[in-house]
Amino acid sequence: MAGPERIEWRRSFPSRTLGTLTWYVVSAVLAVLLVRALFGDEPETLGSGADNPLADLPMWTAWLAVAGAVPIALSLARRPRVGANHFALTVRPGWVRTLVLPWSRVGEVAAIEVGGERFLAIRLHRGLDRTGTDPAWVDQTVLREMAKLSEHGTHKVSLAVRLRDFSGSPEGQLASLAAFAPDQVLIANNLGKG
Repeated sequence: MAGPERIEWRRSFPSRTLGTLTWYVVSAVLAVLLVRALFGDEPETLGSGADNPLADLPMWTAWLAVAGAVPIALSLARRPRVGANHFALTVRPGWVRTLVLPWSRVGEVAAIEVGGERFLAIRLHRGLDRTGTDPAWVDQTVLREMAKLSEHGTHKVSLAVRLRDFSGSPEGQLASLAAFAPDQVLIANNLGKG
């Protein structure tokens, strides 16, 4: 989406998340069936008259399987997002929070490649300006995954987003951000240099 007031990157088809959900559902169904086969015939009470905790195991396994699917389903409903206007860069690296990062706090936005994976790396200024949303631990999941792939470390990067979650070329995506970023923000394409 583009317009005179703001842009938002178009998201790609969520094939990776759908694949993860498919594997999870298959694995969870197999685990529930296995537990049901092993403990489904357990009596509700023991010979002593006490409740048999093993009789409830199939039900608890099914509930845990459903609870485990919730984060994956949420990642399908709340997909990553990158947008901008003349005031701020808006980023949702995962499914939890959408961060509003005023351009006054953004030092650099770069497309980089680490371990064969392409990322949008965002470096924020550390200073007195506390406007906008501060990235928290939950927002930096992609950054931690990027750090595992990097041999040089990512200590200067504050936030990262996977580029494969968006359609279009990195050059076009960066150009759309550069149209809204002020001159002091460095917009760089470092693909192939990482």
